[in-house]
Amino acid sequence: MAAVILAGVAVLPLAACQAGAHTVRTTAAAATTQASTSSSSQVTTTATSATAPVTAPPATVPAGHGTGGPGSLTVSITSPVAVAGHVDTTVTCEAGRRYAETANGVIRGYTVAETVRVAAYHGPGSYPALVTVSVSSSAEGTYAVDAIATTAAITSTGGSLSFSGQTSAGRTLAGSISWACSA
Repeated sequence: MAAVILAGVAVLPLAACQAGAHTVRTTAAAATTQASTSSSSQVTTTATSATAPVTAPPATVPAGHGTGGPGSLTVSITSPVAVAGHVDTTVTCEAGRRYAETANGVIRGYTVAETVRVAAYHGPGSYPALVTVSVSSSAEGTYAVDAIATTAAITSTGGSLSFSGQTSAGRTLAGSISWACSA
């Protein structure tokens, strides 16, 4: 008589980005199966369950991620405040001998405005760029940097960059921005 033991435990950890997210429970099961090799088969299954708290993902788009379709801005500001998210908005892109991009939107209660300038533009690629960014809210005021040198990755439909610079008050404004030009 041969015995086959099969035990499985499934745990699905999900982490929420926001406090107050819903909590769900999942069941972990262990099953034991025994089989006989004789002409009469006997199968016994025992299932036990245990519950483990798992945090469900937020109902809204996770911070810093979005659909990225035409006319969209995705930001992740890391300093001096944490602001991350996605907004569908007008994104103006002008490409010629120079590349210029401008967008603004409200993300998680903060108004984010940014412009990107690239000289000697000649098509999609990686370029030295100047970025101007401001982040403001009625509760915290405005943090802004003007003409910070960085490197921008420009595509045929948008681009992305990371930046870090000092505000006029001596605070560091840092983060990353991705945009998709409006159609």
